[in-house]
Amino acid sequence: MPGPMDGVRIVEMCVAVTGPLAVGLLVDQGADAIKVEEPGFGDQGRYVGVVSGGISALFQMCNRGKRSVAVDCTDPRGREIVLNLCAEADVFVQNMRPGVVERLGVGYGEVSARNPDIVYLSLSGFGPDGPYAHRRVYDSVIQAQSGLVGNQTGINDDSPRFLRQAAADKVTAYTAAQAITAALFARERGAGGQHMQLAMLDAAVGFLFADAAAHEVALDNDQPHLSQSFSAHQRAIALADAHAVVAAVTDSEFHGMAKAFGVDSSDHRLATMADRQRNRPQTSAVFRAVHAAAAAMPLAEAVEALDRHQVPFGVVLGVEEVAADAQAMHNELFEEHHHPAMGRVRQPRPAARFSATPAQLRQPSSPIHGEHTDEVLSELGWGDRIAELRDGGVIK
Repeated sequence: MPGPMDGVRIVEMCVAVTGPLAVGLLVDQGADAIKVEEPGFGDQGRYVGVVSGGISALFQMCNRGKRSVAVDCTDPRGREIVLNLCAEADVFVQNMRPGVVERLGVGYGEVSARNPDIVYLSLSGFGPDGPYAHRRVYDSVIQAQSGLVGNQTGINDDSPRFLRQAAADKVTAYTAAQAITAALFARERGAGGQHMQLAMLDAAVGFLFADAAAHEVALDNDQPHLSQSFSAHQRAIALADAHAVVAAVTDSEFHGMAKAFGVDSSDHRLATMADRQRNRPQTSAVFRAVHAAAAAMPLAEAVEALDRHQVPFGVVLGVEEVAADAQAMHNELFEEHHHPAMGRVRQPRPAARFSATPAQLRQPSSPIHGEHTDEVLSELGWGDRIAELRDGGVIK
């Protein structure tokens, strides 16, 4: 059975992470995506980070299963190719700086004139207009401006702390994928095509405020301004041979944690969550005793005890350990294949599992730059002009 997005065709003019990953999530679920790249350099994401055979791991994860065409959109013939592609597409996604696609002649006005039912998504750093709209943007810029860095930085840190991943890029990509499917659903119900604007700043702030800006949401609260998030004080427990995170929130979990590590929590001042919040010194003493007892306990013993007392916990794994973890293996989370350029590739499968429309990648590899130019142009009826266009530098 095809994936839930089977039959949806997407034209993508995106680079780096946000746009490519947004479209990639839909390709994972069955959509057909044509990635339009400039003939010379292409998507800079191809060259960022760990590279094998001329393709980066980043590019592979964001662009697997797509078809790449290398077209110069500054040439009128190249622009016409893109407009022809859009005429037969359901979705167009671009993440260029505001004004660029309009100058190229593939803005929403031109594209919707060819295809009024198209769902057109414009991704930007700060938005389509405003005081920062003109700025070049990468993930770290939005992490800083959205409050993510401020939230990550502790009172004892001597400099701002960034998340060690492209968090703003990725959360924007997931927001974008959801917005595209919502617009397609609305179109199915008669709303027609539409133009959507999504700024990385907006997506990152929304992500932050869900749980990490409590005092900025509940403006009339009277609680101490110790932190913005309930998760700010979480820290790992050091065991004799590993680290684990224990999340003891409810009464049974708190007392179960204490029992698992042989700590007495019978003090009536610790009986309920409300009691523990009123009696913070006594509560902190229990946590200190748990950490002290854990330091002498091997991981295997701690896992058994925490499981027995039904306490939520997780073992701190290195990234290199995740694929071999028992639950990841049971979930068949990772797949391996041979990429024609990269060689051996291991990657997680699409996360959501659909019972009626299982998402299976038609092609697990990311495309080589311009790999499908001839194929796609032939499908458009431009097959007899391929030599002319290549000689003129319009395509690669």
